[in-house]
Amino acid sequence: MTFRRGLAEDITFDDRDIAQFFAGRHLEIDAFREALKRAGQKTQAVFSIYQGPPGCGKTSLAKQLEKTMRKERVLFARPTEADMHSIESLILAAASQTLDEDFRVRVAKTIERVGDLAGATPIINFQAFASLASEALYAWSKKDTQLVIHIDEAHARIEPYGKTLLALHTEGLGRGLVTIPCIVLFTGLSHTTGRIDAVEGLSRMSEEAPFNMGELSQAESAESTMHMLNTIGAAGGRDQAARYIAALSFGWPRHLNRAQKALRDELALEEVDGDLGRADFNNIKQKSDESCERYYDTRLNDPLLAQDKPLSIQMLDSIRKSCLIELCCGRPLMGSPTGGGRTGKVSSSMGR
Repeated sequence: MTFRRGLAEDITFDDRDIAQFFAGRHLEIDAFREALKRAGQKTQAVFSIYQGPPGCGKTSLAKQLEKTMRKERVLFARPTEADMHSIESLILAAASQTLDEDFRVRVAKTIERVGDLAGATPIINFQAFASLASEALYAWSKKDTQLVIHIDEAHARIEPYGKTLLALHTEGLGRGLVTIPCIVLFTGLSHTTGRIDAVEGLSRMSEEAPFNMGELSQAESAESTMHMLNTIGAAGGRDQAARYIAALSFGWPRHLNRAQKALRDELALEEVDGDLGRADFNNIKQKSDESCERYYDTRLNDPLLAQDKPLSIQMLDSIRKSCLIELCCGRPLMGSPTGGGRTGKVSSSMGR
């Protein structure tokens, strides 16, 4: 197999919201499909909550759901705080983000017509445009389309969104006789459900129970890395290298992302040229660990995460401790895959 250097170098690992080689999460995906079924049977929006510590892959799961379900006529919208001011503004934003150019052309023509009648800069009838957007979304929903309102970093956004979330929970996204099947997909830290429950009227959501996310299995992590190695045409012991990277990640998607990037960077070196037998796995481990630490330091300075900084630090410390426990007592890191390498075996220290 020929090493695809150009393809390997083009892979972007720095977008934390995207898992380039997604694997696993079958239970989470099945739960979302069940939520889609419920949404199709209700006027009110269905809430679907995925929560867990930083770096466990909540947002990348949502992105993967969008990618795979687009063919099934599931539309995803990501509202801003301004969009969540009311149901009307949310409908308009959702239609603008998800529907095709025909909708935007209709809106532009309506604005132009209003301007001609007024003889001056038009005063936009916001309710009328919301109605137009609602009708457009409804036309799509009649073709079995469903709309997903994705609210990321939800733990920090529940309070300002509370009024509109309550309206979604009690009335749904449509207006009048127009009903738009809708899921509100929350991704946030482990206390997201508590924040939602604190909003009056949202405290009894037994049907929409949250899904608590944690590590991937070692098999899922290895599957993801094997996909990468096959894609770029790496030579040598791919199975063993994939297991090594899985062990290095301890099942945490963010660690896996950093370890895969370190592996890709190593394979792209001229002296390695995609040959796992020439790779320095000590270097891969060191670069992976350093990159993880930089990621978490950056994340803790994120304004939304900083609102819960003590709790976020506590969660990150628990991840590190669980990794150390597994390292010492559970699944120790194996040595570097056989085939030489430039410096031999990998140390069993996490380097943190």
